[in-house]
Amino acid sequence: MILKRLLTAPALFAAAGALLAAGLLLAFLYAPTDSSSMGFSQKIFYYHAPIAECALLAFAIAFVAAILYLRSDDPRYDVLGMVAIRLGLLFSLLVMATGMIWGRAAWGVWWTWEPRLTTFFVVCLLYTAYFVLRQTVEEESRRATFAALFAIVAFISVPFTFFATRLMPSGLHPVVIGPGGGGMPGSDLLAFFVSMIGMTLLLLAMIRQELAVEHLKEELHHLKNRIGA
Repeated sequence: MILKRLLTAPALFAAAGALLAAGLLLAFLYAPTDSSSMGFSQKIFYYHAPIAECALLAFAIAFVAAILYLRSDDPRYDVLGMVAIRLGLLFSLLVMATGMIWGRAAWGVWWTWEPRLTTFFVVCLLYTAYFVLRQTVEEESRRATFAALFAIVAFISVPFTFFATRLMPSGLHPVVIGPGGGGMPGSDLLAFFVSMIGMTLLLLAMIRQELAVEHLKEELHHLKNRIGA
């Protein structure tokens, strides 16, 4: 019972807000200013990177939901996939916005066709096409099936953008975490992981909230049909 209450949307929003605020304070007051040419502009990393990771996580959730829908034909998984992709695109827009601000401050350009940016842009285009597909198919079952298949195929692009800096290290984005990466001191890691957990909880809270809204829309639709009948 207690666990169920902790996983409600309001509880998740509260936890996310607290952790994101803590991450912001750690980033500006505890983590040292970057000694490279990025300087103070590097602080945006503590939100930019978690937002990007959550965008890809949302697409991964849609991928799993698509597989579950094709196996069970349960429309709830179709709704979950749609909600996850919608939020994934929202987070992707935030990634683009924060990335352009950071890029301008750090590298002197708003945009450049380097590996990470290019692959991420392709991912955004693919998942935008997901909603175009949904609009072109009227019959609900066929729409859900086609959308699930598309979500599975589109997800193939996600690992490419995640590993772009490792597969093609000539780009502007450094490998921060992992073998061969420059690594981060403990103070930076603490700020990053606190923000990362907070952003993940925010994504989960938004998914729960959106699912509740979609459920209410479905109930309203059925009610209108009954009144019309």
